[in-house]
Amino acid sequence: MVGVELDWGGFVGVIQRKKRKHSPEPMPPTTVLIAESTGYSLASYYTSLGLFVISVPGLWSLIKRSVKSKIVQKTFVEEGEDKAPSQVAGEIFSFFTRNNFNVSDRGETITFEGMMVPSRGQAALLTFCTCISLASVALVLTITVPDVGDKWYWLTILSPLAGVYYWKRASRKEQIKVKMMVAEDGKLSEIIVQGDDQQVEQMRKELKLSEKGMVYVKGLFERE
Repeated sequence: MVGVELDWGGFVGVIQRKKRKHSPEPMPPTTVLIAESTGYSLASYYTSLGLFVISVPGLWSLIKRSVKSKIVQKTFVEEGEDKAPSQVAGEIFSFFTRNNFNVSDRGETITFEGMMVPSRGQAALLTFCTCISLASVALVLTITVPDVGDKWYWLTILSPLAGVYYWKRASRKEQIKVKMMVAEDGKLSEIIVQGDDQQVEQMRKELKLSEKGMVYVKGLFERE
């Protein structure tokens, strides 16, 4: 019988090298401590962090824009039956009068001037958006600063301040300029309107006008 001598030291060394080759790489210590101490997964942490980065700057921009006018200039044409220019002019005058606008300048271009008042719906929307954003901030803070715990969610009680900010600053003086173009045959050709986007859009709906070169599609919840 022939004896065989085995190199046990080399064999063990190969096994150890294989184990080291397949061992997973260690995660960063800070992230591991956060995940283990709070019970959140790393995916939840990074998702919450992303919400934090996106929501806070966007929220501040939304609140600041809410008290400023968005000036647009649009050209409208009539829908359906042709009306006399004088009749359309009367409807335009009546619309702005109902909305507390007065004529400040007459000529080829008529200028209406009035005060924009705060909207309760807009104030409620800002408050809701602020509440959601602050809740996202609180979620991130409960993970990164776990000592305070769920008390971070008390930040959401600050959300009504966004509505208050809007309500105090939204009142402003606005000017709407209207110019009516009449064709050679005496029929109304187009109406050029410049002013606050909300007022211009409201006028378009009430007077049933169409923007020139655009096809209007009625929304699902709009009435006939």
